[in-house]
Amino acid sequence: MANKKTIITAAITGASLSPSMSPYLPITPDQIAQQSIDAARAGAASVHLHARDNDGSPTNDPAVWHAFTPKIRENSDVIINFSASLGPTAEKRLEAVITERPEVATVIVGSMNYGLFRKMANQGMKPEDFKLAWEQEAFSEKAYEIVTNNNFAKIARMIDMLVEMDIAMEFEAHDVGHLYILEHHLSRKPNFKRPIILQFLTGILGGIPSEIDRLLYMKRTSERLFGDGVELFTHGTGTGNIKAAVQGR
Repeated sequence: MANKKTIITAAITGASLSPSMSPYLPITPDQIAQQSIDAARAGAASVHLHARDNDGSPTNDPAVWHAFTPKIRENSDVIINFSASLGPTAEKRLEAVITERPEVATVIVGSMNYGLFRKMANQGMKPEDFKLAWEQEAFSEKAYEIVTNNNFAKIARMIDMLVEMDIAMEFEAHDVGHLYILEHHLSRKPNFKRPIILQFLTGILGGIPSEIDRLLYMKRTSERLFGDGVELFTHGTGTGNIKAAVQGR
């Protein structure tokens, strides 16, 4: 373990920050491409990507993905990781993955209530502080209704599709129960390629916190379930991100 290299992934836009939260958030294809290239030059081995529409709202439109993915490929050798979290079905979530064929695509391995509104509170903001209509709606009372729907059928279908395309998967676990859901699926696929890429996505209200004892519990549970054939990544949301990354190292 001491000789293993640390893999640094740069999440270029993330899923839930908005332009009113930071003027530095990359949202245009050129901004996303350039910051990905800059991250690679600074030492990132991979980039975790989300697509944004013209107003900065999250989108899964394959045309938007295509507007920046080739530029990243042409100007760096960074590993490209697509977030595949938008869409009601596995097929919709993987639309851009099918056309662009990144090296890695994400599969969230469990559902949960998603406390997006806490990001607003942590920055001392109110719904009226947001400039764009989609932000005001996302961070209004409707934020209390957000549920990430990742049911067993959807997870199984995404795994099957990505195996067929020979695209690696980054399994995202928001809580310890998600690890057992992943074990349920992979136990039915004895020939699934190892190592398993497993991301602890912590600190979201609704999932497990980013404290070190929680991360250690997730790590030990993963090792019991998957043995040595797993590569662990840590990502804490918001201001806990750097702390979680250091603890993960």
